[in-house]
Amino acid sequence: MDAKDILGLPKTPLPLSQEKKSQPKKDSQRKPDGISREVYALTGGLAPLMPSIDVSQLKRRPPSDEKITWQWLPFTSSARKDNLQLYHWVRVVNGVPPTGDYSFAKYNKSVDVVKYTEEEYEKYLTDPMWTKEETDQLFDLCERFDLRFVVIADRFTSSRSVEELKDRYYNVSRAMLIARAPSPGDVSGHPLVKEPYNSSQETERKRALSMVLSQTKHQERKDTQVLAEAKRIAESRMTALGTEEPALPVASNFDPDIAEVAVNL
Repeated sequence: MDAKDILGLPKTPLPLSQEKKSQPKKDSQRKPDGISREVYALTGGLAPLMPSIDVSQLKRRPPSDEKITWQWLPFTSSARKDNLQLYHWVRVVNGVPPTGDYSFAKYNKSVDVVKYTEEEYEKYLTDPMWTKEETDQLFDLCERFDLRFVVIADRFTSSRSVEELKDRYYNVSRAMLIARAPSPGDVSGHPLVKEPYNSSQETERKRALSMVLSQTKHQERKDTQVLAEAKRIAESRMTALGTEEPALPVASNFDPDIAEVAVNL
């Protein structure tokens, strides 16, 4: 008795397993220049997630006929009105410094605030709630602070709210836009005419936002419960309306004479 008899295995020899199929050889890829062997083994030759800089560009040197130096030179900017002269490092090629305006002056953007004359003010812009001095000061501050009305309200001499300042500015701008247009239809699509500023709506919006931001956690949970209960009631009503029995159909062969006899009986 051997181990096969103990385990109950047949004594016939099992068929030999098939030979492993020879796997095709992978095409060997040549390691590109400029990449270490370890990095290439980790990436497997895949493209990097971020664009890499060509090594040849790093090793490229400027032409021999160009002499590049960095010099501490003065400059002025057209964005300033006081002709302030400052200094910065400038790349100079062959001893010729760059010319032209300061490169960052193009980012100095300002708002085009409308201008009006004395005649235009008397004809189109008079308002019993505003004097001409207050209107002039408002537009001067709007031009100075680029319509930052929070700053303008802080610098304004009289006690005016931000909504009042906005309302006066946009009303004057809209009135001048319509007055200077050849016809009202030419400026009907302008945002100032199409969507005029509503100070009362802005005040109500800020009040509602202040109420929401000042709510406590208890009030938020209570509002959530109320909304959930309202949703449940609406769903139950819709379910009840869906389960109601339909109205009885009216007979198409209705005879009014027979109905009259039935009523008399």
